[in-house]
Amino acid sequence: MRRKLHAGQQDSMELLLDTLCNVFGGIILIACLLAMLSRPKVSPNATPVATPSDREAGILAEKRIEMAQAELDGLQKLRAQLQSEDDPSLRPLITQLEALKKTAEFKRQEKARQEERATLMATQAVQDISREVARLREQEQDIERKLGIANKDLEAARQRQDATRKKLADLQLELESVADLKVEKLRLPRERSSAKAAFPFILKQGQIFPLFDVSGKPTPIVRQVAAADGSFTALVNEGQGLSPHLHVKPLRELLRQVIASDRYVTLYVYPDSYGTMRELKKLIYEMKLEYGLEICTEHRVLVFDPKGAKPAPL
Repeated sequence: MRRKLHAGQQDSMELLLDTLCNVFGGIILIACLLAMLSRPKVSPNATPVATPSDREAGILAEKRIEMAQAELDGLQKLRAQLQSEDDPSLRPLITQLEALKKTAEFKRQEKARQEERATLMATQAVQDISREVARLREQEQDIERKLGIANKDLEAARQRQDATRKKLADLQLELESVADLKVEKLRLPRERSSAKAAFPFILKQGQIFPLFDVSGKPTPIVRQVAAADGSFTALVNEGQGLSPHLHVKPLRELLRQVIASDRYVTLYVYPDSYGTMRELKKLIYEMKLEYGLEICTEHRVLVFDPKGAKPAPL
C-alpha cells in the first residue's frame, strides 16, 4: 500500500540514478579509449617494450578506472537506498511531501471555490446592471413622454399667450376709442360772493364726511386736531362716512338744517370720490341749496381756519 502511494516518486529517482549511471559509464568508456589510444602501435611480431611514460599512463588510467568504479559503486548504493521502502531518512521527506500534496489540494479547492464565488458575483453584477439599465431605459422613456407632453403644453401656452396678446391689443384699441367717448367736459359756473356761513363736507374714499352735525357740534367721524392759532386739521375716520345711496335720509335732514340755518354747503372733493360728488349734487339741486366746490389732490391735508378763505358759492 505504501509503495503504491510513493510509486511516482520512486520512478523519478530511478530515472535520475539511471541517468547518473549512464553518465559515469560513459566517462569510464572514454577513459578506457584514451588509455588504449595513448599506447604506441607495435607490429604483431615485435616484442613490446615498456617505456616509463607508458607505465605512468597505465598507472593513471588504472587510477581513473578505480575512481570511476568507486563512484559507480556509490551511486549503486544510493540507488539501493532510494529503492528501499524502510529507509528512515526518506520518512520526513515523504511526510513533508504528503503535507505539501494536501496543501496543494486544499489550495486548488479553495481556488476553485473562489473562482465559483467570483463567477456567481460577476453573474449577479451583470444581472443587476441589466436590471438597472432596463430601469434607466424605462425612466428615459417616461421622461421623453413627459417632455413631449410638456412641449405640447408649452406650445399650447404660447398659442394662448399669442391669442391673449392679440385680444389685449384689441381691447387696448377699444379702450382708447371708448375713453375718447367717455370724456366728460364740465363748465363750472362763475363763483359769486356770499355773506352766508359755510357748512363743509369732505368727500373722500367714496364717502361723505360732514365736519359738523345739525347742532353745530363736530361729528365723531372726523377728527379735528386743533392748533394754537385757532385752526384745526381735519382727519377723516376711514369707513365711517355716509354713503349717498345708503344714508339718503340722514343727508336730507342734514341739508334741511343747513337751509334752515341760512348757510351753504362747501364740498372738498378728493380724486376717488367724483362719483360720490355727483350723487350728492343731485340732492343739493333737488333741495335748491347753494354749494361751493374745491378739488383736492390725493395727499392733501385739510386745515380749516375761522379767518381763512372758503370756496364761494357757484
